[in-house]
Amino acid sequence: MRVSKVFVLFILLSFSSIDRSYSQAEDSNGYNPLSLRQVHESYLMWKKTLWRRVDLKEKQNKPFFAINREMSKIIFDAVQQGVIIPYNSDSVNDNNVMAREEFLINIQQENLDAGEDDFGGFEDDPFAEADPFADEEVEEEISGPQLIPYRQFSVFEIREDLYFDRVHSRIYFDIQSITMYLPGDSFFNATGIEKPVASFRFIDLYNLFKSMPKEAIWFNENNIAQHKNLGDAFLLRLFKGIITKIANADDQRVSELYSKSRKDGIMASFKVEQDLIEWEANLWEY
Repeated sequence: MRVSKVFVLFILLSFSSIDRSYSQAEDSNGYNPLSLRQVHESYLMWKKTLWRRVDLKEKQNKPFFAINREMSKIIFDAVQQGVIIPYNSDSVNDNNVMAREEFLINIQQENLDAGEDDFGGFEDDPFAEADPFADEEVEEEISGPQLIPYRQFSVFEIREDLYFDRVHSRIYFDIQSITMYLPGDSFFNATGIEKPVASFRFIDLYNLFKSMPKEAIWFNENNIAQHKNLGDAFLLRLFKGIITKIANADDQRVSELYSKSRKDGIMASFKVEQDLIEWEANLWEY
């Protein structure tokens, strides 16, 4: 009975691989332009799209967030220099390219005006001593926008495809895009809700990281002779991230589909991960 179920599952998954848009296949000649590893769509027997939330402040992810080598810092500098292109959403296509000016606005500090509660109705602090360099400081402050510090951007969301390559008989995780967020608990986020800043094509980030062997470092604190490039660290899946969404018709997240609270949402995410592992084990059992 179990063998027959697995056989039926394979038949259904084979049909699911037909779900491709004709225009996309025609434009890319059957290859996904976002994939670092190019696999023709006819090789795909089964495919799912997953979203994972990665918090770089977690212990396992800290090597991606070493002091002065923060991944967010590398990305910021690259965007400002025009090396990589930011996008408005994780679909990262030509229709949602984000202007560089908009990106800079997303990472600027909000203006905080001093009110009556600050100095008791005075425009300035009445007890502050006169500063002979006050004018110079004002000029420096208004000379340009104040950007939010790099280390505040510690949350990223990875969008990736999970597929089975029928030709090579292997399962692959294929990262498509990475979205950077300002966490809800950040001092610079008044909303208290995670704020998306910009999305990037992973293939662009990978090429950027590989072009910076001394800067884009996955910091190996256990053996500093064995640091890795950030691009290689992603391919080796050295990050830890919980599944927040699996592609579905209603575009709902795991927490919305399976739970009623944040705790239940996290547990549901772990269950989804375990189900995928179990499916892979059953795949190789027969």
